[in-house]
Amino acid sequence: MRNKPFIGLLGVVVANLIWSGSFPATAIALIQVPPSFLTVVRLGAGALIMSPVLLKERGNFSFRILWLAFILGFTGFSLPVYFETKGLGLSTPAIAAVMIALEPVFTALIATVLLRETLALRRKVALVIAFIGTWAIAGFPRPGDLGYLDGDLWLTSAVLCYAFYNAFSKRLIVRISPMAATSLTLLGGFIGSIPMWLLKGAPIPHAIARPELISVFYLAILATAGAYFLWLFALTMFSAAKVSLFLYMQPIFGVVLSFIIVQTRPSSTFFVGAIFILLALYVSERRTSSELPPGL
Repeated sequence: MRNKPFIGLLGVVVANLIWSGSFPATAIALIQVPPSFLTVVRLGAGALIMSPVLLKERGNFSFRILWLAFILGFTGFSLPVYFETKGLGLSTPAIAAVMIALEPVFTALIATVLLRETLALRRKVALVIAFIGTWAIAGFPRPGDLGYLDGDLWLTSAVLCYAFYNAFSKRLIVRISPMAATSLTLLGGFIGSIPMWLLKGAPIPHAIARPELISVFYLAILATAGAYFLWLFALTMFSAAKVSLFLYMQPIFGVVLSFIIVQTRPSSTFFVGAIFILLALYVSERRTSSELPPGL
C-alpha cells in the first residue's frame, strides 16, 4: 500500500494532537476526580474498550508477550502518571514542558544504545533544534532552580518511563498487532495503577459534573486507547527515534488549543519556538543525495 507511510505519519500527528488536548482535559477532570482514581478509571476504561481485541487474539499471547505487555503497561502508564503528577506539584508548568521535551531525546538514546537503532546525523541535529524550540515556547525557563529541584527530578523520572515505553514497545508490535499491543499494555497499566490507588486511600469522588465526566471520557477513549493505538501503528513503519521526534508538536498544539478554548494569547517566544520545531521536522525528514534511490 503506497499511502501507508503517509497514513502512519498522519496517525502520529493526530495522536500528538489528542495528547495535547489531554492537558486541559486532565485539569478539568481533577476539579472533582482525585488523580489516583482518575488514573485507574482512565486506564481501566481504555482496557475495557479494547477488551474485544484481547478475546479475539487470545490464542496469540504467549507468557513472554504477556509479561512484556505488563512491564510496558506498568512502566509506560502506571509509574509515569504518578511521577508526573508529583513533579507538577513541586515544579512549574514551564519547567514541565521542557522536561517533557526531553522525551524524544531519551527515546532516541535508549533506542540507539539498547536497541541498536541507527540515528542519522540529521536526526541528531533535528532533536537539538526541536528541544531549543520547546524551550523557547516554555519561555526559556531554567530547570533545577532552587526550590524546584525535587519536582524536576520527579518529572525527569516520568520522562524516562515514557521514553522506555516508546523505545521498547516496538518489541511487542513485532509479535502481535498494534491493536492487541494497545489492549495488553493498557491492561497492564490498569493492573499496575490499582495498588497505587489503594496506597492513596482508595479515594472515590462522591459526584462528577458533566464537564468533568466528558473530560474523563476524552482521556479514556481518545487520549488513552485511541492515541496509543495510533502511536503503535506508526511504530510498525518507522523507528522509535523518528516517531518520537513528532512529540515536539505537542507544545505547538497545546498553545493553539489554549488560545481556542480559553483565549490565552501565545507569547512572542511561542512563534520563535514553533519555527524551530517545524524546522526540526523538516531537517529530520529531508533526504540527502546519499539516501535517494539511484536515478533520482
